[in-house]
Amino acid sequence: MKEEAVLFGARQSLVGIVTEPATVSVPRTGTAVVLLNAGIVHRVGPGRIYVKIARELAAMGFVVLRFDFAGIGDSAVRQDCLCFEKSAIAEAQEALQFLKAKKGIEHFILLGGCSGAFASFEAAACDSRVVGTVLINFQTPESENAVAPSDLSIRKAAYYYWNCALFDLKSWRKLLTGKTDYGQIMRVLRSEVKRRFEFKKKVMREGTQFEADLHRLAARKVNVVFVCSEGDPRLQDLREAGGRTLKRLCASREVILDIIPRSDHTFSSVDDQERLLKVVCQRISTMPHRVVSQPIIARGAERSLARRLFGPSPVVQTGTNSPQGRDL
Repeated sequence: MKEEAVLFGARQSLVGIVTEPATVSVPRTGTAVVLLNAGIVHRVGPGRIYVKIARELAAMGFVVLRFDFAGIGDSAVRQDCLCFEKSAIAEAQEALQFLKAKKGIEHFILLGGCSGAFASFEAAACDSRVVGTVLINFQTPESENAVAPSDLSIRKAAYYYWNCALFDLKSWRKLLTGKTDYGQIMRVLRSEVKRRFEFKKKVMREGTQFEADLHRLAARKVNVVFVCSEGDPRLQDLREAGGRTLKRLCASREVILDIIPRSDHTFSSVDDQERLLKVVCQRISTMPHRVVSQPIIARGAERSLARRLFGPSPVVQTGTNSPQGRDL
């Protein structure tokens, strides 16, 4: 494969890495994949999973761009007052425009984790060039409002009580013999009841923009794939936010929900990453895309930028574990 550093955006201030097939022997698809930052982690992704995803997809024939939002990693901060929710969408669209101008690609798949999944979803909802999304541990607006460590610990405890302890004889024995923290159980139950009641009241009063966007993407035939860690509280948030709409679209296979068991939020173990990588590549490979026979030619300006950022060898002919590409 071939990897190059690029600058793009209105101020040429967004820094990214384009990973693409290096030879004609690997047919290039007419669809590019753009990876959006997971939280404040820069373009390598948690545990360098974005690097692995990009290189695996390039081996399958995709052009892949992973870049840093403004103020993250190597990208300069914005000079305006645009909030992140809007700037992330604008910068994602600048990435699409860059790939169209430089690579002649007009169809795109957006992939992101956590807040990057939300940005991918929002960008897909308002940009017809997006034909697919892979949304990893999708962060709904409701879960975004509950990201304090104490909130997350309570949510995780609630998941454990409901899905594990409830069916465990040892847990019941501890409960009945007074060896359980009853105060902790009551705090968790009270918090969960309050959260679910408030959310249902809000949905009954307002409905959700999320459901409306799901309808709109399904009508456009956009491939929407949610990938969730089994024990992540955001899985329950997703189901609650999607409601009957998400259930119906999943039942009709217009939306895919993949749940990876025994994995944490960032897929931190090697085994978790391998399972995530397999699911991502499988789902993207089944999304409609055309194949073009022309190989991609690197531009001189991109080579110049790569020399400036990373030294005299901007084009990295490398495999997934090659040390040359580790700092990209």
